[in-house]
Amino acid sequence: MRPSTLAIGFGAGRALFGIAMLAAPGRITRVWVGADDAPARVLARCLGGRDVVIGAGLAVAAAHGRDPRAWAAGGVLADAVDGVATVAAGERIPRNGRLGTTALAGGSALFGAWLTRALD
Repeated sequence: MRPSTLAIGFGAGRALFGIAMLAAPGRITRVWVGADDAPARVLARCLGGRDVVIGAGLAVAAAHGRDPRAWAAGGVLADAVDGVATVAAGERIPRNGRLGTTALAGGSALFGAWLTRALD
């Protein structure tokens, strides 16, 4: 599969994940950080908006023959920060949320880094 095709799919998936965080923030934060209060929902919506923008930017750039590497690299940075912040929070975050978020953010950062290089 061509890297540009992977970029379209990866970007669309990220945008859909962002839409889910916008639509059901409490469900996500309950698992992720063990809370579904207003501050947690605001956090999820902020991250959801960020992921919609990064994902859509990546997918649209790749689909229209523009260079999507900046979008992919921005996603790598955002995912790496998410993973490090989650690990740094330690046991203040529920174990399943900590492991799941670290795995998702780490995997996404690694794939995004590979994709950024593959798009060269």
